[in-house]
Amino acid sequence: MNRTIIDDLLEWKQNLTRKKPLVLKGARQVGKTWALQEFGRRYYEQEGYNCHYIDFRESKNLYSIFRETSDPREIIKLLQFRLRINIDISNDLLIFDEIQECSEAIISFKYFEQNLKELDLIAAGSHMGLMKNEETFPVGKVNFLYMFPMNFGEFVLAADADAFRYLDSFYFTTPLPSVVHERLLELFTIYSLTGGLPEVITAFLEKWSEDVRKAALDARTVQEELIVGYRADFAKYSGVVNANHINYIFDAIPSQLSKAHTEEVKKFKFKDVIPGRKGFDSLRGPLSWLIESRLCIKNTFTRKAAHPLISYCDNNRFKVFLFDIGILNSMLNIPCEVILSQKLGPYKGFMLENFVAQELFAQTNRELISWQEGTAELEFLITSGAEIIPVEVKSAARSRRSKSLDAFIDRYSPAIAIKLSRQNLGENKKRKITTVPIYSSYKLLTHISPPAM
Repeated sequence: MNRTIIDDLLEWKQNLTRKKPLVLKGARQVGKTWALQEFGRRYYEQEGYNCHYIDFRESKNLYSIFRETSDPREIIKLLQFRLRINIDISNDLLIFDEIQECSEAIISFKYFEQNLKELDLIAAGSHMGLMKNEETFPVGKVNFLYMFPMNFGEFVLAADADAFRYLDSFYFTTPLPSVVHERLLELFTIYSLTGGLPEVITAFLEKWSEDVRKAALDARTVQEELIVGYRADFAKYSGVVNANHINYIFDAIPSQLSKAHTEEVKKFKFKDVIPGRKGFDSLRGPLSWLIESRLCIKNTFTRKAAHPLISYCDNNRFKVFLFDIGILNSMLNIPCEVILSQKLGPYKGFMLENFVAQELFAQTNRELISWQEGTAELEFLITSGAEIIPVEVKSAARSRRSKSLDAFIDRYSPAIAIKLSRQNLGENKKRKITTVPIYSSYKLLTHISPPAM
């Protein structure tokens, strides 16, 4: 597998003017450990240096080092003594994984930044655990990077390198050959089942060429195990009472999404999510916890398409998506055969919306925004420079003109409007609507831009 985060890590390594100790954040099981070790192998070990990896979950005997001294040179000296290694401060990479298990190690980053700038130091850990230790992070003394599930492009690279070459060179200017478009739609259907968690994708790809049904069932088994793990983390990092409330909301997200099958932008409903509790305020804490843990994505409604968009949003009017489409389908217990045969009918609209939400979130790393004004509504608004671009998601293979998209165009005259669907690239020049294949959502912000003024 290959992950784009490796390029981001290399950029951090080479940025000598702004480089500080790095913290890699992301939901559990998105591949942080693999990415850091692969980065160390490529850009340190292959250059003749060393990548030193320390897992604080397994190395409790090292905690005392950080409790007894805050001097980074002394810490390095004691790590070398205890682990019987030699750390070249000027050339090696030092990785602290599961750092949430040792809050003193987090605090030490302040002193590494101040007194040992020449050392390349990276920490990673469960985002839930890092949230619990957030107050210990030395403000202004660390760089942050965020990691997400594998996007569709990364999945295609792992599953079909030939298809990826076409997808990678698709710049939204010329439609893809029909046979390539159909292949990418096939791969998109598979991604709808697996989602982007590396362990799930690996389980599927190992059996795919032999027996697609067995591959799908193996992937689903891994998803179910991961869901159990997430629920265990709720209790571990938030307490038993809060964990119960978080579980209620975690279960309500896929349930509510699956009921919005008429392609309407339904807001998250608070009633009866937590027994005996009503209204947004009663859900605010556990919902915010899930959002901060990056297991769900908040999509707020704006009443007006004008800057700043957030000023026209209501705090208690929003939609919530899961962080991974594969986990969504697993939690809904949708049979693998139904997904692979595309027999969801009108219910597939919520799957496409969730897919686009996770792809846009990975590109922006911020809360998403949809539009609702009067009776008109659109799934997403994105910005390119000063332009606000409407994005509509259609599940039908051949979709009719959208009244809501037309209403937005008539009201705001955007330089470009996007319709994401299963169709190949197309254009309505009169209305300035570009139809973009749903599978290319992961590169939407890179290749979609308004015409030059």
